[in-house]
Amino acid sequence: MVSLREARRDKGWSQTAAVARLRDLADVGRVEVASAASLKTQLSRWENGTVPEEPYRTLLAQLYERDLGELGIDVTPHWERSHEIPDLLAEIRDELRTISGLLREQRRD
Repeated sequence: MVSLREARRDKGWSQTAAVARLRDLADVGRVEVASAASLKTQLSRWENGTVPEEPYRTLLAQLYERDLGELGIDVTPHWERSHEIPDLLAEIRDELRTISGLLREQRRD
């Protein structure tokens, strides 16, 4: 599995180049997509963990010539992941405690 960022870098593309190619794919498939500027923002978000919606998921898989799982894009519906919520909440709680402690230490200094 590779991240979207790694897949893009493996191709040697900047975000701008990837967006241009993504728009080209959309044109060929006659798929309506956002403007280049908006897509660049979206690509950054996707590379940082936001799950893209359709038609972008399909276009990204085509663009990087990998399936979504290989790109680390989990499209499991939320109702199938509900068992993960307690663990995720515990992780969030622990992270917040860590951040809170760091902030307290910083204020003391």
